[in-house]
Parts: sequence; structure tokens; C-alpha cells
Amino acid sequence: MTEKKRDNVIAFPHLQERLVEKAKEYLQNKRFNEALHLFKQAYEIGQEHRDVLFGLAVCYLELGEVETAKTLCKKMLHEDIGHYYDNLQMLLMILIQLGEYKEGYETLQAVIEEHDVPAEDQEQINQLLAFCLSRMNQEKDIEGQTEQEQLTRLKDFLNETVVSNQIDHLHTLPLHRMNQYSFFLQELFTNESVHPIVKTEALKILMKEQVNHDFHINKFQREKKINPLTLQQIIPSPLAIHVEKSLREKLEHENPTMLQASLEIWNRYLYVLFPFSPVNEHVGIWVEALYALATELYGEEVDAEQIALMHNFSAEDLKQAIKHLKEIEEISLI
Repeated sequence: MTEKKRDNVIAFPHLQERLVEKAKEYLQNKRFNEALHLFKQAYEIGQEHRDVLFGLAVCYLELGEVETAKTLCKKMLHEDIGHYYDNLQMLLMILIQLGEYKEGYETLQAVIEEHDVPAEDQEQINQLLAFCLSRMNQEKDIEGQTEQEQLTRLKDFLNETVVSNQIDHLHTLPLHRMNQYSFFLQELFTNESVHPIVKTEALKILMKEQVNHDFHINKFQREKKINPLTLQQIIPSPLAIHVEKSLREKLEHENPTMLQASLEIWNRYLYVLFPFSPVNEHVGIWVEALYALATELYGEEVDAEQIALMHNFSAEDLKQAIKHLKEIEEISLI
């Protein structure tokens, strides 16, 4: 909308405030698309409203439009809109997410030099400054590393035996910079010591960054060649969709609790297995296997032979599906 057109808009009294209030409610419930729509409407009424700009930045960040969120944060900082240190904190979070540690470091240095930092913010500013400097040094170290040195880096990574900590560390690395991380990632994807969930997380990061690079990956004695960019186009798989649909048809009205348990098992299974698909493509077998395992988790026994006979499919295939679900379930709860 042009400035001329905006000047001709006659807003209802307090409309912007009502839009912002409702948008904040959507934000709290993680309904980011709906919140973004309302914040955009509020923005058309008044562009300098601090809650509107901050809300837009949060929505864009949560929806993956990180560069747009970054631009809004810079606008709020440069034009002194809203709380300066809230805006600075969000900008630094975005820069860290983008792996732009040098810009983060330089931004913080400028803040320290040009502002009298409040006492309550000094400790956090110093911590962020140290973090950015540390990541800058890590990137500088890896740029000239040989393959052997990157193998050593992977060993150091695996020395952290807590899987959740490994995942947290992955999210701090700019993995999309293939000139620095291609060998590290290839070794991570093929190393049998790496937890399958860590491989999934690394691959999801590369997909989000739309990395166009070929890798070999192995999990559960299976190997394939993948490209994170093309994987974007095949999620979710037809099998996953059909199994979920059949589970809902079977349990949504009869037993919603069992449906929820079955869907959680299925989603964890697919997540750990990714980018591989279940070996068995039989929708009915997976539906009954998931129902059987969920039933067992609630303390009831199931007769796989009888279930297979009722549905006219192989008892051995059903048992194998249940067994594989159990194996994945055991390692998925990190």
C-alpha cells in the first residue's frame, strides 16, 4: 500500500491495538501464520508501532524467513523503535542462527563502544561477545584444515556422548558452508558411531539451508546417496500419509488416546529412520504394527498371528514391523 493510499485509510478506533492483541494471542499458541497475517494488517495502519514490528520479526523468524526478521530487527535498532536491548538480543539470536558470528561480534563491539550498557544487560552482552568470538575462531581454524584434521574434529564432536548436546552443537555450526564442512559432514553421515538422530538433525539443517551437495548416508545397515536440496520435494512420503490416514480412520472415534500414542510412535520412527523409508510398503501392516505396539505400551498383550490372520497378511512381516518399531522406539527417546 502506498503512503498516499495509507493516508486515505480511516481505521476503526483502536483497531491496531485489537489486531496486535489478537496477534499476540496467536503467537502464544504458536499459530505463527495467523499471527503474521494480523501483524501485517496492523503494520498497514502504523509502521512505527514497536509491538507490531517486534511481532512481525518473531513470526518471520519462526516461519523460517530469517533474513526478513533480521532486516526488521535492524530497522528497530537503527530507528530506536521499542526496547533497544530486546531488539539487540533478537538480532544476535538471528545472526547466530545464520552463522554470521563476525557480524554479531562487530555489532556487540559497537554497542559496547557507543552505549552505556545497563548493568542488568552487561553480563549477557559479554557472554554473547565471547560466544561469537569463539565461533569466529572455530571457523577460522577449520577453513584450512586437512581431511585428517577434520576427522579429528569429528572425533572431538563424538567425545560429547550426550546426544542432545551433540545436536545443540550442530545447530551452532554454519553447516551450509560446504567449503568448510563437506568432509566433516560426509564422515558424520557414514560413521557408524554417530547416533541416527544426529544424522537426521544434520540433514534437516542442510535441507532448511537448501544445500545443493551430494552425500552418502548410512543407517541401520542401509546406504544411499542423497542431496538435501532434492529431499525437500519428497516429504512427507506417500506411505507416511496413507498410514496416518488409515490410523485415524481406525482409531479417531473408537480410541483417540491409542491414536495419539500410535501417531507419536510412527512420527518418531520416521524421524529416526529418515531419509530412508520403511522396507515394507504395506500400509495395513504398519497400521496394525503401530496399534499392536501402542497396545503393548499400555500393558496389554497382542497376538500377532491372530491379527495377521484377520487382515490376511503375513504374520512374519507383521512381527518384523513390530520388532523394528520397538528397536527404533528404544533409541528415539534421548
